[in-house]
Amino acid sequence: MDFIETFEGDRATQYENKIGKMIPFYSGVAELVASSLIDSIPQGKKILAAGCGTGADFGALMKVAPDRYRITGVDPSPEMIEQAKKKFPNAELICSPVSGLEKSFLFSGATLLFVLHFLPDDGAKLSLLKDISSRLEPDGKFILFDIYDSNEDMDSVFKDVAGYLRTFQGWDDSALETYLNRVKTLNKIPSKRYAELFKEAGFIKWKQIFQAHYVGGWIAFR
Repeated sequence: MDFIETFEGDRATQYENKIGKMIPFYSGVAELVASSLIDSIPQGKKILAAGCGTGADFGALMKVAPDRYRITGVDPSPEMIEQAKKKFPNAELICSPVSGLEKSFLFSGATLLFVLHFLPDDGAKLSLLKDISSRLEPDGKFILFDIYDSNEDMDSVFKDVAGYLRTFQGWDDSALETYLNRVKTLNKIPSKRYAELFKEAGFIKWKQIFQAHYVGGWIAFR
């Protein structure tokens, strides 16, 4: 089942300008992903950045280890890919969903950062995870970060996030209310559901490595 959330025109530009201010701890997450890849995947291997957007997903990695890996970034938005190409001319950047990649192109690692919550859990989430899993080498490492249902008091969570974004990211109250209302409508799922999806997608082991407010992170292996 295909479901593609695309960012074109003003949405692509706004994403580029605001992503770091929209997700709590976004820059730290990018650094955590980079260090995790460097610690476990040998030099010269291929890394897939699924739903790479404008390249922010692998920006931290390129900053500290620009020549360590062969990075392939894919995104269905032409404008997002064009922006990524301007910033990272040495990366292989493809305007396509993951399903458009040849299955013979296998990767040692893959990332999917803040994408899955856009997809409904009607087969679309599972389909994307299967597309990624089938393009990983045996023992390939997959890192996923998402906005999820943390099973906490969500009113309290949103209050804490609002305080953080207002104080440290400069959001005004009107824009903040609009953004958080959008977050509330995302297709969030709990940790248990991620585990079920990993298993169905063909991963053999997984664990949650990060949880703060409504941001969660997982590592899974093929």
